[in-house]
Amino acid sequence: MTEKKPVAAWKDDASGPGRRAELTADQNQAVTDRWEAARAAHKDLDAAVEAVEQALRDTHGAKLEGKQHRLMGLKAFRRKVALQLEDRVPLEKILRTVRDLNRYTLTFAPNTYTEGVRHTYALLHERGYAIVPGSEQNTWEDPVHKAFRAVWQQPDGPARFEIVFHTPDSYRVKTENRLLYDLYRESRLRPMGEEQRENMAESHEEAGKVLQHQRYGEIPAKGNK
Repeated sequence: MTEKKPVAAWKDDASGPGRRAELTADQNQAVTDRWEAARAAHKDLDAAVEAVEQALRDTHGAKLEGKQHRLMGLKAFRRKVALQLEDRVPLEKILRTVRDLNRYTLTFAPNTYTEGVRHTYALLHERGYAIVPGSEQNTWEDPVHKAFRAVWQQPDGPARFEIVFHTPDSYRVKTENRLLYDLYRESRLRPMGEEQRENMAESHEEAGKVLQHQRYGEIPAKGNK
């Protein structure tokens, strides 16, 4: 058996001066181990979600999007954990409850969207996957991020994975709108003072929300979920 190589402490070079994300060596080891477990699980999870896509492609227009994002990057996970630790969330709880290390996006045609989601539930249930209680989120009424998402539990293991359900147009808008968030990411505003940074972030965020809402208003309606 190959001996596990220890990892060092980690600091995020992209963090702003007022909030530098960092992990101790022990914390980073635990985070890295959790991420490695998610990476090891994704082959089986890929097969389950790809089977749904194949089964519903012709009848419901199912398409698996963003395959390159199906595993959260290790650096992004480290940053996410570090910021929660700053908010005094225990590391054990963060690692136990993380839901989107493995994540997928399925799109369905607007006129078959609701049935597509329901059939996805049935197909995953047949394979032994179970919905994580409280994980379902319907944000179709949200003006800036319209989708439905849920988290499933692996039947014979600890892995959890999230599926976000979109229509082709809502997915396109979501993808375009990701660029707006770059306008007010803290790392883009580092040279400014704290108050200037907060004020600009707020103004960029409000402008982004207006544009996102406008874009979503242009997409076709889908069936209710």
